[in-house]
Amino acid sequence: MPKLRFKAADTFCRKSGRNGLSILAVFISVVNSSYAVNSEPMLLARAGDLASMSLESLMNIDVVSVSKHSEPLQQSAAAVFVLEGSTIVRSGVKSIPEALRLIPGVQVARLDSHSWAITARGFNSTLADKLEVLMDGRSLYTPLYSGVFWDSQDTLLDDVARIEVIRGPGAALWGANAVNGVVNIVTKSAAETQGSFHQVGGGSEFKGFGAWRYGGEVGDLGHYRVYAKTTHYNAQETPGAGDAQDAGKHNQLGFRSDLKLSDSDTLTLQGDYYTGAIQSPATSKDELASGYNVISRWKRRYDESSDTEIQFIYDQTSRDNRFNFAEDRNTYDLDIKHRFAVGERQSFVLGGGYRVTDDDITNLEPSNTEFTPLKRRDQTLDLFVQDQIVLIPDTLQLTLGAKYERNDYTGEEFQPSVRFGYILDDRNTFWGAVSRAVRIPNRLDHTIEFFDGFIVGDEHFKSEEVLAYELGYRAIFKPTLSADLAVFYNEYDKLRGVSDDLAQPQTLPVRIVNAGSGTSQGVELVMRWEPLQAVKILGSYTYFDMDVAAYAGSRDTSIAQNDESDPNSQVSLQLDWDIGDKWSLQTRARWVGGLDGVAVDSYSALDISAIWRLTRDLDFTLIGSNLLDPQHAEFSGGNEISRSLNGQFTWHF
Repeated sequence: MPKLRFKAADTFCRKSGRNGLSILAVFISVVNSSYAVNSEPMLLARAGDLASMSLESLMNIDVVSVSKHSEPLQQSAAAVFVLEGSTIVRSGVKSIPEALRLIPGVQVARLDSHSWAITARGFNSTLADKLEVLMDGRSLYTPLYSGVFWDSQDTLLDDVARIEVIRGPGAALWGANAVNGVVNIVTKSAAETQGSFHQVGGGSEFKGFGAWRYGGEVGDLGHYRVYAKTTHYNAQETPGAGDAQDAGKHNQLGFRSDLKLSDSDTLTLQGDYYTGAIQSPATSKDELASGYNVISRWKRRYDESSDTEIQFIYDQTSRDNRFNFAEDRNTYDLDIKHRFAVGERQSFVLGGGYRVTDDDITNLEPSNTEFTPLKRRDQTLDLFVQDQIVLIPDTLQLTLGAKYERNDYTGEEFQPSVRFGYILDDRNTFWGAVSRAVRIPNRLDHTIEFFDGFIVGDEHFKSEEVLAYELGYRAIFKPTLSADLAVFYNEYDKLRGVSDDLAQPQTLPVRIVNAGSGTSQGVELVMRWEPLQAVKILGSYTYFDMDVAAYAGSRDTSIAQNDESDPNSQVSLQLDWDIGDKWSLQTRARWVGGLDGVAVDSYSALDISAIWRLTRDLDFTLIGSNLLDPQHAEFSGGNEISRSLNGQFTWHF
């Protein structure tokens, strides 16, 4: 689990020499009579037949995250990438962070068996707080620190339809915290997951894992599915190549039903329950996490251009790191969205939401970390509107959007955006955007004390701000070659820092304050090439540069450390190959630049997954990860990630 710390506290730990803050068995019966020879031809449908996934179809796949309604990827005015569920299945990855590693431009670094630092366009850490992450409309970030406890977020990855990632602000539609990007995980409908699914496996990274799902019909009304899974992780390595003693387990079960109430009305009900435990060498106790959620979504469709959607979510989470804090949280979230057209050239999406979150925190080691008050209720009200205007039919489109939010930390926030798309022809699109987004404060900013009050939160801390400028070009040069290019320049202000030099403070306590500003800029290039019908190659390059610092006259030294947490360059290359009817191969190579300021060297990694279809219903996958070296560090402050070899049987019937 992520250690509860932030850069100012990290600085204090390093300079003072004090220790940092600490931070089902699902039954599986897999290999059986289905192993027998089946006379029907082998099908690649489960992993997605590459021949059916043409490059043009991928470039014109519908995305919903950019405008909150379906539109072709090729014409979207944003730096958006869609990771299809079939690619996740082919990769053999077992967690959402590992799936995000398949997406160009997303920075994913693993610290140990369960901790991840994930962001887009900078400010990475285990407490990264500028990326909005959603799964089927449920926000996964915690108001405790505006980030994601990645070890608690899971689903049956075979049920993921796609992951859409917007690099750059998405606050005009998705709200505060969508500062540097939006991750939208969309699972398949219940109708798409009928029948039975079993999976079991293990290896050097996993003591074992298993998953089970069954989907059926609800009379003439619709479909449902239920699932359960368990994953048991082995420990990673310490820098000295010893056991990191961070083994863990995560158990989860859930359901989804999609019902057709009438010709125009649909209702989706879904939910999950999970428990997890991770060994902690700092306390010799297991860190614990659990929770459950329920989502209900009603949608009425009036015609092709208009519909209404109402969604209600209840989310309960509990976490006890057995060292410095335990938290129980209940969140209620109501969202309403309505889409309609005005004439032939304007399409509106408008709506709003109301969110209430209650927490109950226990300070386990007040001399180290203390939250005050122990209980807090926060409410957020938001309204948004977006107008897509066709200025020149089939050529030029302007999108104006804005979101108003009222929260209990800073009061009112306004987050507008302007986007344009210039469609030169069916294969060439230019786009640009100017957006403002904010990261609103949280418990960590306002109500915390570290080290007997040496560092304290401040109720006057304001939202961090970004003004982002983006340009992009998306092209299909020929049916087998495409490119997606984005450049960006971000201006940040009111960045989080502290009121004094932590090593030699002149005034105590040192307060958490808005103490800095700066800029970041970068280039993101994604290319697809299909040299053969059964071979797909995806390559990407990301250049990133950040220059942030404390305000003139400030004694803060922590803000500049943000420059140290993001590599200047990342390169990735992925090859998918269907070798006949029985074999599929995916290889993924990446090079990640070093983090010089925190002594993390650049590294190269190679992952290979090979699928062998034993019968029409049963396949075996062999997954090798980090094959180029025995172990390496991917981020500061963690253990090292070791080479691993895992295998799994998957059975559909």
